[in-house]
Amino acid sequence: MNAADINKILPPPRIRRGSRVAVFAPSGAVTWSRLAKGLRCLEAWGLFYDLSPGIFFKHHYLAGKDAFRAGFLLERLLSGTYDILWAARGGYGSVRLLPFLENAPGPPKTACWVIGFSDVSILLNYFALKWGLPCLHAPVIASLMDTSLGALASLRAVLWQHQEIRLGGTPWRLGKAKGPLVGGNLVSLMSLLGTPWFPELSGKILFLEEVNESTYRVDRLFTQLYLSGKLKGVKGMVLGSFIGVDPKRLREIVLSIFQGPVLASLPCGHTIQNYPLLIGQQAFIDGEMFFQQVNL
Repeated sequence: MNAADINKILPPPRIRRGSRVAVFAPSGAVTWSRLAKGLRCLEAWGLFYDLSPGIFFKHHYLAGKDAFRAGFLLERLLSGTYDILWAARGGYGSVRLLPFLENAPGPPKTACWVIGFSDVSILLNYFALKWGLPCLHAPVIASLMDTSLGALASLRAVLWQHQEIRLGGTPWRLGKAKGPLVGGNLVSLMSLLGTPWFPELSGKILFLEEVNESTYRVDRLFTQLYLSGKLKGVKGMVLGSFIGVDPKRLREIVLSIFQGPVLASLPCGHTIQNYPLLIGQQAFIDGEMFFQQVNL
């Protein structure tokens, strides 16, 4: 994916009542009980949604076989009839779709939003950096009703009004940085290391978050990232929630391997405070603040 990195994200559609959403399942198996509450949120916003055929398929722990999941996703993406492609849930499985996406006749003729997080951050980086699609790191459908009202309001403001993203954090190393935002879930990102799809980090701002990983496992992953040499040229680092990780030890780990500006504790990730971020779009770190503007 490095050689194919693009320089500009396509202007996204402005969402309104009646906009069409394609709900797709790229990762873990989906159950109606987990999905239904989130779909009610879309209905309350006046959005029309279509469930991907086979969305409730199950193949082991995945939402159907790889070829089916990839095919359903590409069919919706390339149809040009949807304003948003919104992941039903995360889990595991997005990485298995990448070889199928490489053979796609994309990119689509019209830009649509792609929304998700966690395991789906793999696809956000792929579609943003390779196809120039506007990609939002934001709650999946199954977690919408477990998201704070503030985060939902911010998500809606980005989609409806293309409002600027402004988030405060805790500066672990003060400074300013500018560059396209890449990254997402730490484990998911590191599953790409050694493959053709690990995103180019040089010149970028790197965002990371994690959940349910012990401190020593997170230490291992950050150490591997550092030793791989991939952090060279990274302009700045922003960290979301790291649930279950000793914050003091996390700070020690990060500051020992990265010398640029670090802004931690952004309200993003596996918590109810899962505010949206624009993957692939220009981002700014300025002391205690993080900024992004929707590409118009």
